[in-house]
Amino acid sequence: MKKQIGKFLFETVHGWRFVGKPMPEEANRCVFVFAPHTSNWDFYFGVLCIWRLGVPMKLAIKDFWTKFPFGLIIKPLGGVGIDRSRKKGKDHINMMASIFDDYERIAFVITPEGSRSKRTRWKTGFYHLAKAADVPMVTFRADFSKRTCDFGPVFTTEQDMDDVMKEMMVFFGGGVPWHPELFSVDERYA
Repeated sequence: MKKQIGKFLFETVHGWRFVGKPMPEEANRCVFVFAPHTSNWDFYFGVLCIWRLGVPMKLAIKDFWTKFPFGLIIKPLGGVGIDRSRKKGKDHINMMASIFDDYERIAFVITPEGSRSKRTRWKTGFYHLAKAADVPMVTFRADFSKRTCDFGPVFTTEQDMDDVMKEMMVFFGGGVPWHPELFSVDERYA
């Protein structure tokens, strides 16, 4: 049912479409690395897009959004609240990785910018999550100017994190965000 709702809203109502290569097989059990992330609209269109793909999903989101009253909507959509006020990096990673134990097909969506504000240094938790869960990383970007989404490189955790980040910056540098002035690739890897 979600797939039909996603298709109707994503394509028919909003006029978005997929371009480029088809969804990789790895997307059925992976960490989805999504960018750009400069607006709350990213969440809305991202959910519709993944529903359209028919892949069950979870997504890391600031825990504020998973508390009452927002949690009534966000949790059923797949939101997993992360308390970023406490430095629990490894605990967060292990908690998110354990979610993979409960599903044969699941994509855990991470926005490595970590904020809708401009960030010149991205968070690398997605890499550590993929490593802890022993799943691939599938890159996925949006172009709000053309209303398109496309898949990029698929990475494994056997690949060096610096090499992964460098290749990701090339791919994500081609996305067009909702607010272009708030987007930057990670300057360490550009």
